[in-house]
Amino acid sequence: MIAALAVATTLAAVSGVAAGGSPALGAFRLEDGSAGCRLLDAKTLACRTAGRAAAAVLVADGSSRAADVAVDWDEDTPVLLPAESWWQGAFSCRARAGAVTCAAGDGAITVAGHALGGVR
Repeated sequence: MIAALAVATTLAAVSGVAAGGSPALGAFRLEDGSAGCRLLDAKTLACRTAGRAAAAVLVADGSSRAADVAVDWDEDTPVLLPAESWWQGAFSCRARAGAVTCAAGDGAITVAGHALGGVR
């Protein structure tokens, strides 16, 4: 029972709702710390890789751009594992093979290694 509750709480926190129905933190990182994302506000998500100044910024309408915005994470930032997804409002994200891909509207961004993709 306790193990099931721990798993459910962890999955809920990564998926956008924390225990008790409160919104989850608007940030996550990959397990190896190579990339992370955070909500800048309710309609804007930014993702970047470690060591890169520019972030890929995705807007809820699907538009995207590269921008110099802070996306910081540490060991306390929730981890997004490959079998999990994260969502908040219009945004949904998945991790796969060291990359994060997030979608909103008709657009998507991907960050991996030292590269940004899908930014238009």
